Amino acid sequence: MTSLALFLQGAADEGRRTSLRLLDLPELWIVVLVLLPLLAGVAWVGYARERMGVGPRMFLSGLRALALLVLLFVLFRPVLVQRHDEVRPAEVLVLVDDSASMRREDSYASDEAKRAALQSLADAPVERTARLELAKRAVERELLPMLQRGAYEVHTYRFARDLSAATTPLQLEGRGHATHLGEVLERALALHRGEHVTDVVIVTDGRSNGGSPALDAARAAGSVGVPVHTLVVGDTNPERNLWIELVEAPTDVLEGDEVAVTARVFARGFEGAGEAESRVLLEELRDGGDRLLAEEPVAPNAEGSRVVLVAPPGGEGGGDRRFRVSVQPVRGESLLDDNAVEFRVHLTPEKVRVLYVDAYPRWEYRFLKELLKRSDKNIEAQMFLLSAEASFVQESSRGVDPLLRVPTDRKELLENYDVIILGDVNPYAISPDPARCEEFLASLREFVERGGGLMMQAGPYDNPRSYVDTELEELLPVLLDNTGALAFAGDTTVEKRPALETPAAPHQIVRLHPDAEVNRRLWEDPGGLFGFYWYAPVARAKPGAQVLLRHPTEESPYGRHPLLVAGYFPAGRTLFFALDSTWRWRFRFGDRYHERFWRDAIRWLALGRLKSGDRRSRLDALRSSYSLEERVVLEARVLDEDFRPSERPVQSGRLESPDGEQSELSLVMVPDRPGLYRATLEVGRPGVYRAWLEEDGRRTASTEFEVTLPSRENADPTPDPALLASISALTGGRALHVASIGDLAAEFPGGEERREPISSQLEDAWDNWWTLLVALALLSAEWIGRKRWELV
Repeated sequence: MTSLALFLQGAADEGRRTSLRLLDLPELWIVVLVLLPLLAGVAWVGYARERMGVGPRMFLSGLRALALLVLLFVLFRPVLVQRHDEVRPAEVLVLVDDSASMRREDSYASDEAKRAALQSLADAPVERTARLELAKRAVERELLPMLQRGAYEVHTYRFARDLSAATTPLQLEGRGHATHLGEVLERALALHRGEHVTDVVIVTDGRSNGGSPALDAARAAGSVGVPVHTLVVGDTNPERNLWIELVEAPTDVLEGDEVAVTARVFARGFEGAGEAESRVLLEELRDGGDRLLAEEPVAPNAEGSRVVLVAPPGGEGGGDRRFRVSVQPVRGESLLDDNAVEFRVHLTPEKVRVLYVDAYPRWEYRFLKELLKRSDKNIEAQMFLLSAEASFVQESSRGVDPLLRVPTDRKELLENYDVIILGDVNPYAISPDPARCEEFLASLREFVERGGGLMMQAGPYDNPRSYVDTELEELLPVLLDNTGALAFAGDTTVEKRPALETPAAPHQIVRLHPDAEVNRRLWEDPGGLFGFYWYAPVARAKPGAQVLLRHPTEESPYGRHPLLVAGYFPAGRTLFFALDSTWRWRFRFGDRYHERFWRDAIRWLALGRLKSGDRRSRLDALRSSYSLEERVVLEARVLDEDFRPSERPVQSGRLESPDGEQSELSLVMVPDRPGLYRATLEVGRPGVYRAWLEEDGRRTASTEFEVTLPSRENADPTPDPALLASISALTGGRALHVASIGDLAAEFPGGEERREPISSQLEDAWDNWWTLLVALALLSAEWIGRKRWELV
């Protein structure tokens, strides 16, 4: 049985409808071709033989036809149907990228129209606004109001590697270390399976770098009829980018020290090397205005070009110096937020306290002890010459008491010295008492372990051969020869000159001149420093040690013999110097380079101790660099007044973020490890962070660490509009730039809710007084008409 539903009225309450339905209505063709013509014919035949005009006949025939129609309507069994429907609103899924690449800032240098459109979404200049902020404002100011006008139910998510619900206003962090666009789309559709999802909107830079293929997820969405609209964020023009990375920069220096910075500049998207040529600038950031300190030309490539810049000494009274090393932008560069790196260097105002012990008054001792006595206001030195008579007054810096004996107690060394220099000394000749000699070796080892600096300068008699199989051998940055096979056997009448290990980027100890080529000529050419005739061969440098100078010709299976080697053990610093003829450098240049070498060597050795303000505290990040999604671990080693491990439960300090904001920092003692404290941090943005310990308002130790974007997100941060366009094309959606978000309004006209019946109720419509009333009215009208035209 077929029914014809005629909509009469919608109920006031959402989800309820009332309609009239004819339950016994035959097929529509029967009604149109049989019943209605038959009804009209019956009505016409009744008045066909009457003598009357055409008008009255038509009128009366029509009334009779209507009366028959009412009867036919009743026979079709009209009923009122009251239906209760579940109204399911149209749902839209909004997915906003929260991965680390969304922290990047784009210049939009080659698209002024797009730049102007985006400026309405940015509170700051658009080139200084992160993609994250543009996405947030586009969603909150444009997309969500657009969907609300169309009465859509919106589900907002943020995503990177995983999908998570987002609140409004959006709280985006840009911490995700990977973007799995395909998995995120599949997950979002799975969460709303069976619901009335009409559209998906993805706001992202489009760079998917993990998980299932995004196009497979798009095909799945297209198969269920859900269009995916994509809004790309970022500069979509072909990438042209220079970026700079800090390779090496000191965290602490002494007052009066130069600051050497090594950076590497990379280029991507340039056809020729000449297009990427630029300049690298080193600036000091000061409240009164930034000051340019150094600049160098650079022609970067994909592998990176190394640049070394040196800042002259500056600052007094401690504190920090703030620097920025940057590469100048080139024409059409798409990303500018990676063109500069800022960092701080802490100035240590303390004097370096040096103990210099030698066995006999060789020429090296004579000139070095005079240098230590007069050269640097930041160095206090005490010398001890083992061969001197008992009546000899040992030499020292002005105002410093002379030594009566070589200090051997651990507390004496830790409390009074930062750097110890051992010349051609046999450690068992330090004292007539063998017990004190053994104590000296043990104390010296602990001194280095706790951050002290040790320099071993070779001599023809005891150093380094007398240290084989002693406690100090492990501290040294070189492997000693315990067989005697490496004894010097060269020609002492032939002058040799040391060779720099890295002439283009020399270590600060061997950087006697800021110009790398001039510095190389000083060390290696005949017109430079006087050379050497003797040296102490060693087997090789230890793994992890840094060779600064090598012999120009003589070698072993491990390469040319090392002459100057730097190392760490573990918090302290060590130097091994195989030459004893630095005093000869004075013959051509006076004290200029002789003094500079020794001053820089001593200062480098001292930094392990001087990072802590009172020499009893040390604070370190377990790594110098962390990825944004990682947790930072800080460790402090704190000694009490007697240089014993502290037993306080908590050490307090502060943490400074890259923008200068400070927060409280608490390090808790590691169980069963007195003196060792640890804190675990979660930071919210990339950049250089500083942390320090405080005691009674005084900074006692500090450290610095860098937080970077995750490597996968940073490897290629450029947008991928082609991928997003393919996703939209496979699903029937639209692919737009976020600057054109207004064009998306046509895809959300509203009125897309879906009704699903829950229940219905039937009520006979003919069994009412109005049915009889209509029939009587039609018959009465016909009777009156018949009377009028005298047919009765």
